[in-house]
Formats: sequence, structure tokens, C-alpha cells
Amino acid sequence: MAMLRGIDTAASGMLAVQRRQEALTNNLANIETPGYKKVDTTLRAFPEVFLERINDSKQSSKGNAPGFSWIGSMQQGVYAQENISSFLQGDLVTTNNPYDVAIDDQALTLSNGQKASVLFAVENAAGETRYTRNGRFTVDETGHLVTAEGCKVLNNQGKPVQIDPSLASSEVSISPKGEIILNPDKPANRKVVDTIGLVLIQNPNKLIKEGNGLFRLDGQKLAPLTDLPASVQLHHKMIEKSNVDPSMTMTNMMENVRLYEANQKVLQAYDRSLELLNSIGRV
Repeated sequence: MAMLRGIDTAASGMLAVQRRQEALTNNLANIETPGYKKVDTTLRAFPEVFLERINDSKQSSKGNAPGFSWIGSMQQGVYAQENISSFLQGDLVTTNNPYDVAIDDQALTLSNGQKASVLFAVENAAGETRYTRNGRFTVDETGHLVTAEGCKVLNNQGKPVQIDPSLASSEVSISPKGEIILNPDKPANRKVVDTIGLVLIQNPNKLIKEGNGLFRLDGQKLAPLTDLPASVQLHHKMIEKSNVDPSMTMTNMMENVRLYEANQKVLQAYDRSLELLNSIGRV
């Protein structure tokens, strides 16, 4: 029985490492995706098992019932509990694309000391509200400000942002507060046509990752911010890079390979032991 438990322990370790490796691989594949948030896999040990010896007439100091005595404990391996997105801000880089916008909320902290996060509010093809940090926007043929996947960017009233698609890039500017300004260099004709909608997520760990840089919140819809906190601003013609650290990710992947191989060798050792037991039984 102890041998079979050892097999389960080694196998659980291999499965946990495999799941962690998949998350790391996905992080590395999205290293050039604007606004991508890396995923960290948390590993947790299974509950510890206490072992007792049967047919012992003495009661142990652990308080066991007569007939049992405590002889120790045994770990049952680990499992990948969950994948958690890290909302540390990535580097901001200049692109000079007319509708690229980057969120800078690195200094944002709530009054209780909790680290919050600000995201763009967008609307998918099904009309559902989603949230993203990818500010690489364009204007489609209908005049909607959209993401690379075609989601409509919402304004601070929760409605899709619309801009005249015939405008030249020099005629449009986006302020640090998200105001879309026409003719920014012509005071007489300067006009604010809309404001990009942003939402404040007090606990980013509640966000559910959907793919393509989108997140959702089950059971609730956040109202857009009417005024941005002083510690938050937008940067026009810039994007936020992925927050994946390539060197650390590669190091973690190599560490995973070694852990997987170690558990594999344990399984091979148990397999050889079982073969020997079977051969003894046949003799």
C-alpha cells in the first residue's frame, strides 16, 4: 500500500509540473502581446495523512484509541491549485500609432493598501462587457474604436466610442484622462468628441481570463470611472508591453523539466520494484 501511495505522489507531482509548464509556455508565447498579463501557477500540497499501527494494546501519547498507536505522517504530493494572472504593469513603449493608448497605474494603491488595477472596458460581438489592458486600437469602417479582435471600445458612459474614420491621424489626440480631442493644435476648432471608458478593479484576482487579452467579472458589471484617480493616466501613441520576464520564465521552465524528470525516475524505481515482487511471487 505504501508503494502505491508513492506512485500516486510522484504522478501528482508530474501532473502539477505539467500544468505549470503549460502556463509558462503560454506566457512565453505572449511575450510580444500588448497588455498581456503573465499567469502564475500556485502549487499546493495535498492534506497530510497520519499513520497508525493496528493491534497495539497500548494507548499512545497522541491520544489514539486503544488498539491503535500513532507512528508518523506522510505527504501525498502536490497539485496545481489555480492559475493567477499577475497585474504588475509592463513597460510602456512608443508606437506613434494614432489610436494606441497605454494605461499607467503603477502608483495606484487603495486607501487600505491593496493594489488595484485599471482596465479598458470593451464590448464583444455578443454585446457583453469585457475588460482588457491591450490599448492597441484602430477605427473600423463604421467609425467605431475597436481592439485588434474587433471588440468595441466603450466610453465613460458605457457606450461604444465613435470617431470619423476619414480623419487624419494628426487631427486626433487622446489626453491623459482619455479625452478624444479633434484638432488638438487648432484652438479655434478644438473639440472633445468622446472619452475612453476605464474601470477600476479593486481586486484584480477576481477577474476571469478569457483569452485574447480579455477578462470578465462573473455576476457584476463595473461602472466606468467618471474621473480618473490622480495616480492614473493614459499615454497616447504608446502601448503597454507584456509583463512576462523572458529570462525568469526560461529558468522556471528548465526547473520544471528537472522536477518532471525527478518524479519520472521515482516512478521508474517503483515500477522495477513491482516487477521484482511479481517475479518473486511467480517463483
